[in-house]
Amino acid sequence: MGFTGVSAKFFIVLGFCGFAASALAQGAVGRPPQAAPFDAFAPRVKLRWDDRFLYVENNGLPAHGMMVGITAWQQQVPLPQPYFGGNAWQIPLAPVPAKVPQSIKGHFLRGAIAIAANGIPIFNPQNNRGEISQEIGELDQWGGHCGRADDYHYHAAPLHLQSTVGKDKPIAYSLDGYAIYGLNEPDGSAPGKLDDCCGHITAALGYHYHSSTKYPYVNGGFHGQVVERDGQIDPQPRAQPIRPALPPLRGAKITDFKAAADEKSFRLQYSVNGKPGAVNYAATSDGAWKFQFANADGTQSEETYRAGARKGGPVVRGDQAPQPASPKKSGSFVLRSPVVADGGVLPVEFTGDGSSATLPLEWSGAPVGTQSYALIMHHLDPEGKTKVYWTLYQIPANIHGLPKNASGVGVLGTNTINNRIGYAPPHSKGPGAKTYVLSLYALSAAPPIHLPASQVTGVGLLASIKDLILASTDLSVVYTRDGAAGVPESGERKPPPRNDGQADKPAKNAPDHSGVVKPTIADTIKVNVYADNWFVLYINGKLTAVDSIDFLPHNVVSVDILPEYPMTIAVMAKDNADAKTGMEYGDHIGDGGFIIKFADGTASNATWKAKCFFKGPLNRDTKSSGVEQIPIPDSWWTINFDDSQWPNAVEYTEQRVNPKEVFHGADFTPAKFIWTADLDLDNTVIFRTKIDKPGWKPRWNTQPDLDVSGAPRR
Repeated sequence: MGFTGVSAKFFIVLGFCGFAASALAQGAVGRPPQAAPFDAFAPRVKLRWDDRFLYVENNGLPAHGMMVGITAWQQQVPLPQPYFGGNAWQIPLAPVPAKVPQSIKGHFLRGAIAIAANGIPIFNPQNNRGEISQEIGELDQWGGHCGRADDYHYHAAPLHLQSTVGKDKPIAYSLDGYAIYGLNEPDGSAPGKLDDCCGHITAALGYHYHSSTKYPYVNGGFHGQVVERDGQIDPQPRAQPIRPALPPLRGAKITDFKAAADEKSFRLQYSVNGKPGAVNYAATSDGAWKFQFANADGTQSEETYRAGARKGGPVVRGDQAPQPASPKKSGSFVLRSPVVADGGVLPVEFTGDGSSATLPLEWSGAPVGTQSYALIMHHLDPEGKTKVYWTLYQIPANIHGLPKNASGVGVLGTNTINNRIGYAPPHSKGPGAKTYVLSLYALSAAPPIHLPASQVTGVGLLASIKDLILASTDLSVVYTRDGAAGVPESGERKPPPRNDGQADKPAKNAPDHSGVVKPTIADTIKVNVYADNWFVLYINGKLTAVDSIDFLPHNVVSVDILPEYPMTIAVMAKDNADAKTGMEYGDHIGDGGFIIKFADGTASNATWKAKCFFKGPLNRDTKSSGVEQIPIPDSWWTINFDDSQWPNAVEYTEQRVNPKEVFHGADFTPAKFIWTADLDLDNTVIFRTKIDKPGWKPRWNTQPDLDVSGAPRR
């Protein structure tokens, strides 16, 4: 049933005449008929509309109970979500039938596919691993649970809402704009034959979906036009995580959940093998959330989380980097190994290709007041994810080293390679040298950890010790699995043997290397970059980073740089747009966005310069699709390029740019999203800024011997 080319008002009258009559009978003149089922949940659900969409706002918490009955629990709990303003749910008022309907089976596994009449999102009945949530114990008595952002949502049709909205109204709307009814038609009759999307057309209602008590439970696909990006419908609101996602708590069953009337304090109760546990959490006066954990093993702990911090918590996902908020380095506190130098090749016996032994370590120069040590071994993989191989804490202050295959010293935490307690030897896939960093922390007290070792790793440990760190030191080791020449089985690099019968001697005129200070990993700083959709970064005229994915998926690129000040930063960012039309995917106007953060505090904001070089479609005319292109200066990335006449960048909110999930796994505080004055039409933008640090001097006194002058610049 097509309505292409029909005005929104005319569509409402013809396509939803039953709703229109109902709305007019209530005196709701001017209100879109789609508002009717949501009215039953006012004032918890707030509505507004324009000529294209009905906007649904609420805090993401239903009036009914939650969580009770879940037997496959990943320790999430319901928290209010900011589904307001620019982050509201939007329902098309004039849905357009798709040329080819899209199934949800194996697709749209992230984010919502529909919005229930009580304002709660409905996700695909399959979770993001492809399993049917209803069939594996993940859902409560109401068909919902919490996601990794502590956001409550359904994975099955909320049929219980029918008694509130009435049998004549839908219980939800698909995000393509078509209504989702309960098991029957408004008159109580069974629906006729349904299509593969679980919908059909009737004279009274036009096209609409029906729910069911078995898979797919809700609409099995989209009869209307939607856009799938990064595995979800785009655009849609974003939940706000305030704490790291936790691992499943095996054997747990949620037995009770209570919320205070003001929805500022909550209590969740559960049992593990008959032993009770509880999570109490409440909003604090300064906007944070305080959690109190009474674990089923009898231990207790507290954590405080703050929106936007994205750090802290007892557990860390494998893709979160184990970095303290303010690492404290000193030249006197040194970590070394008797079998490998800093930056040297890791002998094969300490890897998964050898005997998997732990590396012998020695340390000295700990500051006065050290009461305990903690150790983390980690590696940044090619995708920018941090893998944790070894977590060891509660190391006594009188210990100044670890032997090979250390045991009985300190407490072992969990690695993220196989998610087991203990050491996971490096065994990285793919060729090439890979760097592994061992970080040792001198602490003013023993870590206040009361969780089982299976729940302690990476950032979780650092969150517990961040206020106890007196000093830290790193030891970097390198391992190559590609069988490169010069790397024998021992893993130890040796020069090729001489064939002249002479012992190796220094050349007569060899330079004197005494007093040489080389830079180390400790001298580098991390840079996090997120662009919608692509970027290339130059620092001091040198190519530093390129987004390896041209336009999808949206991804965070993290690189380590050796800073030298003054530092000139130049970035070209491109939104995905056709060069001839300026349109994205040929059918709509896209939008851009760029954000960058350096660990030295440098961050994108409105002080940066920004200039557009490709704009379109001009005047937002999607039919004629004219574009404007300005030649890009050949030397835009250089230090001496004159950008003084360029306008400053414009800052945009997170909600306006709507970054995808990967953005929230990286630290961008306090960087701002920037672009030119037109986030939608300006498609190629160059940003520039210069960072001065008067008096800065490098710790090292060497220059690289590597000649990269012949490498391509663009």
